[in-house]
Parts: sequence; C-alpha cells; structure tokens
Amino acid sequence: MKVPSQIIRKTKRKKSSRPSWSKDQETRYKELFAQLEGLGFVVRREELKRGHCWKVLSGSCRSLAQNLVFIDSRLSPDDQIAFLQSKIAEAQPQPNFSAGVAQAA
Repeated sequence: MKVPSQIIRKTKRKKSSRPSWSKDQETRYKELFAQLEGLGFVVRREELKRGHCWKVLSGSCRSLAQNLVFIDSRLSPDDQIAFLQSKIAEAQPQPNFSAGVAQAA
C-alpha cells in the first residue's frame, strides 16, 4: 500500500495577543504597579477569559484578607496604565475638609 506524497505547507503564524510596549510605558507601568502594591494590593496581569457570553474587564476584588487587582494583559499599554492610575486614585484616602473647618471654629 503506497501513501501518496503530500505537500507540507507552512501554516501562518498567529499574531501575539499581547501588545508591544515602549520603554517609557514599561517604566510607568512598573512605577504604578509598585505604588499600588505599596497601598496593600496584590496586582496580577493575566489574559482574562473571553468568549461567547463572556465580557470580562480588568477590575479589583477582595478575597479573604487580600485586595486583588486583575489587569487584562491583552489591553493596550495605555489602557493598562490608565486602569492602574484609576485604581490608585480610588485607593488613596480622600482629604476630609469638614473636619478642618470644625476644628477652626
């Protein structure tokens, strides 16, 4: 039994789902990452599940005694940086101006 010769074709290589980062973006991301960890958060960058009937966004949650922040690694670098900046702004305590007014009176 002879097997017909087959032509082996190269398959097209899939593009990476991860965006490319510039040096400035990497540096800024690492600074924000460290700042958020300094505020007591555990930051994880992962490919969040997507698919039929799934719409997953980057976000934060609390598990037992840990504050977790999940970042979708497939987002553009600017979107990841903007997300970290918004989480830092949310996590920092807001100044209480009414307490200062009460003490002055």
